[in-house]
Amino acid sequence: MNKVDAVNGRVSKPSSSFRPDLEGMRAVAVLSVFVNHLFGWPAGGFVGVDIFFVLSGFFITGLLIRERTQSGTISFRNFYIRRVRRIIPASVLVLLVTIVAAYVVFPAQRAKETALDGMWAALFGANWRFQSSGTDYFQEGQPPSPLQHYWSLSIEEQFYFVWPALLLGIFLATRRAARRGDSQRRLLALAGGMGAICLLSFAWSVLESANAPTSAYFSTFTRVWELGVGALIAILGPVITKLPLDGPIRMLLSYVGFAGVVASLFIISEETRFPGPGALLPVLSTALVIAAFHNAPVRGVPFLTNPVSLYFGKTSYSLYLWHWPIIVIFAAILPEGPTYYLTTAVLTLALAHVSFTYFEDPIRRSSWLEKPTVLQRPREISISPEFWRGVGFSSAALVLTAILVIQLIDRENGVGEQYESLYVAGAEEIADVDPCFGAGARVNPNCVPAYEPSDLSPSIDTFAKDNQGAYSCWRTVGGQMKRCTYGSDEEDALRVALIGDSHAAMLSVGLAQQLVSNNWSLTTYLGNGCQWQSWSNGDRDCQSEMGRVQEELTTGEAYDVIITSASREFGGGNKAAAAQAYVDAWEPVAARGTKIFAIADNPTVSEDSLACLTRFGAGAEEISRCGDNRSRALAIEDPLVRATDSSRAELIDLTDIYCDDDWCPTVIGGVIAYRDTAGHISGTFSRTLGPIITERIVERMQG
Repeated sequence: MNKVDAVNGRVSKPSSSFRPDLEGMRAVAVLSVFVNHLFGWPAGGFVGVDIFFVLSGFFITGLLIRERTQSGTISFRNFYIRRVRRIIPASVLVLLVTIVAAYVVFPAQRAKETALDGMWAALFGANWRFQSSGTDYFQEGQPPSPLQHYWSLSIEEQFYFVWPALLLGIFLATRRAARRGDSQRRLLALAGGMGAICLLSFAWSVLESANAPTSAYFSTFTRVWELGVGALIAILGPVITKLPLDGPIRMLLSYVGFAGVVASLFIISEETRFPGPGALLPVLSTALVIAAFHNAPVRGVPFLTNPVSLYFGKTSYSLYLWHWPIIVIFAAILPEGPTYYLTTAVLTLALAHVSFTYFEDPIRRSSWLEKPTVLQRPREISISPEFWRGVGFSSAALVLTAILVIQLIDRENGVGEQYESLYVAGAEEIADVDPCFGAGARVNPNCVPAYEPSDLSPSIDTFAKDNQGAYSCWRTVGGQMKRCTYGSDEEDALRVALIGDSHAAMLSVGLAQQLVSNNWSLTTYLGNGCQWQSWSNGDRDCQSEMGRVQEELTTGEAYDVIITSASREFGGGNKAAAAQAYVDAWEPVAARGTKIFAIADNPTVSEDSLACLTRFGAGAEEISRCGDNRSRALAIEDPLVRATDSSRAELIDLTDIYCDDDWCPTVIGGVIAYRDTAGHISGTFSRTLGPIITERIVERMQG
């Protein structure tokens, strides 16, 4: 019988390694991921990756065990040739196309990061790259990489590197038992070794998911157990085969497993602790589907073996490779809406079909990299020409990637002024400022500028790095709070302090421009996640440092003015407690006569609002759509605002600068207002905010 028989509900040959139901599971996995990434639904669609992990562990282990059983050994060379032929060509094709597309569409910094992501992906280390950048404070808040989905491929490839050797090692360690005909002991050793790996990995996954969720998500060690579960099913094949399971029971197991997979798509969400223990449901459910018809005829599962499922299962690799770059790149070109969704879906499916039909599948079925026939002389078969062609192809891809990276780095470094420290402007430097530039355009009713991309400041190629020395005097994670003073050194200068986290730090750029002209001396206390508050649930190191700052503020020479600000994200779901923590820190200082001004945080920034800033087809009209609805951008309550209602601190609310009645634009007065989706304003925009902030503070003090 053939595949058509299985599709029509009849029995497929158990002797064949092809499992139509598992091909259907591949379809479920890839379509879940695709639909989730495109529409954000179902919430747990990302578990499709976990389904792939289990299937990969099962297929690869089964292949190796069959080879060891039939030939008495495991050929590393043949195994890796098959893997290279199956994985590398399509992967490299998508990498190159994506890097070139990013170069054309994205700003320089984002294009450079994409090229670097591509190099890591080509070296099978994408997950380590994203694990590192996801926990790097200054990388947070950047729009997603179009190559981010390569993290899962890297984990699989790392598994492929290690598992054949590990499996062979277990075989060799148990060969004495094999000589005695003790197959049960060998099976026990294999299963025990894999089981131990799974348990250790799962335990680490649970621990890491609780303490460092971003790192856990991308880590090799927190995911090995998922591949291991699939491997265990393959290892325990002889045991499963002997179980007294008739057709109806196998069908029931398959249905229950499939139901568990479907349930996981809707039960699991981004809030679920993942992958440990959250991935248990999709992983064990997939394992149940695999075990149901292991070494048995597949029947009665039309939801997995119908022609549509088989097609998407067959093309799942190409579909997975293409879907995410298209989603991300076209999000930067087209506004969100029916046109975007239709274009993205159609193009993804079309490219996946063409890529599979004319590239992936022909290469997979070809003799590329195969060992020459035995008719050739030994010296001719030592290193095959096909192998060198494969090496040359991969090397050329890496060289091209490296060239693109160098070009992007050169371009990025060739534009934009770099600041090693906070720059304090002289009075004459701020005397002649365009009143319609940046924030000034929001307070001057005569300003109606329309800017083309070439007129924007900072440029589209440099805005992501535009901090202008804001973090030159900065407390990093685990470090000590630094204390720096800028501005007027006159005896009668107003003593001002700026205290807060990275959002407050970005305001220092603008304030520094106003110090000399206003006769202010500014001292900064700025640190990663260091809000001026008394809540002990935050960063312990930071709280310890802020405790020393608080002691200085309450016992040292009193400041005339203290300005504070922080991300509105502080406090999470307990904004009341966060607000009270602010009040508890502020009131003892205010009691000494210090005037405290709390600057409300800027609106949140979505990925779409920054992704639409591209060098491809972006004119004034396109730039005007970059932003967020006011209701969405201000949806998260700022506890700092609430704190001013019950303290002596005064609120400086700049919402009228960031937003109008309905819209919070990304570009204000020809200035790109934000650097990232973490809500950090650009240094250039901060400069234009400086006069407005100081003017409002002076008015309050004089009033």
